[in-house]
Amino acid sequence: MMSKYRFLLKLQLYNLFGINKLIHSHDKQERQRFLITAGLGLTAALIFVIYTAKFSSRMAKAGLAGAIPTIMVVLCALSTLILTFVKSTGVLIGLKDYDLVMCMPVNTIAIVASRITLLYLINLFLGSAAMLPSCILYVIYVHPPLSSYFFLLGALLFTPVIPMVFSLSLGVWIVAASSGTKHSNLCSLILSTTVVLLIVFASVKTQFMDMTQITDLGRALADAVNKYYPPASLITRALSDTDWGSFLLFLLISILLGAIFTGIVSHYYKALNTAVFSYHAGRKYQIGTLKASSPFMALYKKELSRLTSCTIYALNSCIGIVLLFVLTVIAVFFLPPALKRQLETQEIKRLLANLMPLALSLFVSMTSTTAPSLSLEGKNRWIMCSVPAPSRTIFDAKIAVNLTVILPVLYVSAFLLRIAFPLSGIQTVRMFLIPTVYALFISVLGLFLNIRFPKYDWTSEYYAVKGGAVSVIAAIMTGMASSLIPLYLCLVLPQYQMGIILGFPGFLLAVSIVLYGNICRTSLYM
Repeated sequence: MMSKYRFLLKLQLYNLFGINKLIHSHDKQERQRFLITAGLGLTAALIFVIYTAKFSSRMAKAGLAGAIPTIMVVLCALSTLILTFVKSTGVLIGLKDYDLVMCMPVNTIAIVASRITLLYLINLFLGSAAMLPSCILYVIYVHPPLSSYFFLLGALLFTPVIPMVFSLSLGVWIVAASSGTKHSNLCSLILSTTVVLLIVFASVKTQFMDMTQITDLGRALADAVNKYYPPASLITRALSDTDWGSFLLFLLISILLGAIFTGIVSHYYKALNTAVFSYHAGRKYQIGTLKASSPFMALYKKELSRLTSCTIYALNSCIGIVLLFVLTVIAVFFLPPALKRQLETQEIKRLLANLMPLALSLFVSMTSTTAPSLSLEGKNRWIMCSVPAPSRTIFDAKIAVNLTVILPVLYVSAFLLRIAFPLSGIQTVRMFLIPTVYALFISVLGLFLNIRFPKYDWTSEYYAVKGGAVSVIAAIMTGMASSLIPLYLCLVLPQYQMGIILGFPGFLLAVSIVLYGNICRTSLYM
């Protein structure tokens, strides 16, 4: 079994990072795609490392170095929980190569173990970015005994296991709960979005602390983590008291949970995949009148159907605009009175009124259904290339779907914020107009990048939407940078605030027009 497990894991790693193509392919575009993906991934990891290192350094200088490992354990657990959840059904269950893999002389436990190990390695990389700098600073400031080095290494290796198992369990439960319904994909999307929003809502609620807690933030967080997340308390006791019992208990719980989950999923693996690939017909079928529509409208409906039928596509592409609406509702209806009074000062009100359009644009720039839309055509892309419509109509339909996702939610959120915060007429216009420009920009940019870097040879939608998808990573990072950079410049250069607020959207609008012209000249039939 171990040889088959290692073989399957190696195949998974080659497929995830495109190493096999990089070695055996002589296509320059394939090598460029790999280098761009690697560069973007390393850049994101470096930013995360710098952020956690600065946070840990400030805690250490404030005399809270002993609480650093506890805080880093929970940060690693939260990132693992969310990232694993949004890709659980796309990597573990519902892969397009399921029939091919099941025809191989391997048992289900080797298949499941290899896929779970792949997720573990991804989360270990992300967890190391969060924990390794903090562990180094902890050693520098605390000078712990030799046994603590072993404890820190164990925490680094095993912290992702428990949240990963919990998150995968939620994903499997959602598949099992929704697979028996007629609209299983829609049910899975609703349940998945609900879980993510509950996690976000809980995270936001923990930020509303009184002044006493804020003055002792590190200690308050450490106490809360140790109280509500037992694995973190075990690591804390192991480091502070050199408690080998607590450390071994942490390792035992992590290993047992991982083994039990692997065994249970392996037992029901065939049944879960059968449920995912099953189609449920209605009880009655009646022949009705054939409805015809224009090529654009037909393609637009097809794109909307594709969005709602793929959970990982909808969840990853639309979560930014959903978060905007949720945070808007929290800010308008659930803002603590103390914080609301602070926001009512004249200087803060003026700053909010000017920067609110860019803040809304940040969430808009995280929403791009167009970035993976061409890649998701996969082996059926010949249909897209053979429809009796010009390429421009296909591209317009994909752009229109992204605008349909963004603009209604954006305008409702902006309207609620306009009611909650007093704004002048010109400020209100800017709050609606500037994010609209960003919506156009991210829609066109995502499609432009997907045309340049398509990924048709995927075995799961996850690889088209997240795993190694250059167009998605580049579109989201570029979009977020286009809103974060002017936000930062407005804060450090307040004397040029109006020029920055109006100049950046104007520049992005011009870029969108140029990119759209390039897209319209692109043919899908090549």
